[in-house]
Amino acid sequence: MRLTLLGTQGWIPTPARETTCMAVDDGALLFVFDAGTGLSRLLRPPASALLAQAREIHLFLTHYHLDHTCGLAYLSAVFAGRTLMVHVPDAALNGVDPQRALPELMRKPYHPTDWREQTNVMLATLHEGVNEVAGHELRLRAQCHPDTSVAYRLDDRFVLATDTSADPATAEFARGAEVLLHEAWIDGVEEGDPASEEMVRATYRAHSSARQAAGLAAQAGVGELIIMHLNPLRDDEYYARMQASAREIFTATSIYPDLFERSLGG
Repeated sequence: MRLTLLGTQGWIPTPARETTCMAVDDGALLFVFDAGTGLSRLLRPPASALLAQAREIHLFLTHYHLDHTCGLAYLSAVFAGRTLMVHVPDAALNGVDPQRALPELMRKPYHPTDWREQTNVMLATLHEGVNEVAGHELRLRAQCHPDTSVAYRLDDRFVLATDTSADPATAEFARGAEVLLHEAWIDGVEEGDPASEEMVRATYRAHSSARQAAGLAAQAGVGELIIMHLNPLRDDEYYARMQASAREIFTATSIYPDLFERSLGG
């Protein structure tokens, strides 16, 4: 299988990075995680090749915040003529009725067609713990974020933990995984700066630092930590410092550009 980073920015897309969207494929099967603006990359090379060869397509949402779901407006273009299964957490996981949430995001006058008018798009729910999707084991757990988000674990290959405060339970959830994709909104060295005290406090109510993510990766014993959902108000120089800072705690830490590809499972 192969992991492709379609969007690694949080909140606001930038010229270099789209908002959160990840793809995992084995050629015939395409799993897409979150529907940020990065979903649009499937319309153009090189990512369009993922879609061209796929015979079965699944889209998984971590939560309903707009920077992770605005790509739902692109479905009729990206998946034209294709059958798409959209998977969302059940209400027991995040407190949101799936039959209400998605139709609310895609209805007139906010979208030219209603959710239920898209005949090629189907909705399925996933529960906490182990789910089976297209022959793969998919685990879910609730995370600490306003309007609860969920983490995904695909077999032992990768874990996606975005939009979450640093949580010791993430290390257990990710234990032994090949790759952990974890959000980081700040470096973490700001904790020692009195002038940054309020900014750090506000960040940690909903998000994590690179150093916290590295600590969790070390505890989990993952093969690699990929830091994503980056703060768009920062620049590449700051991201480079984040990477260096996290590597002090967990050496196998990287921040990659959009469209980076990595093989999974050997």
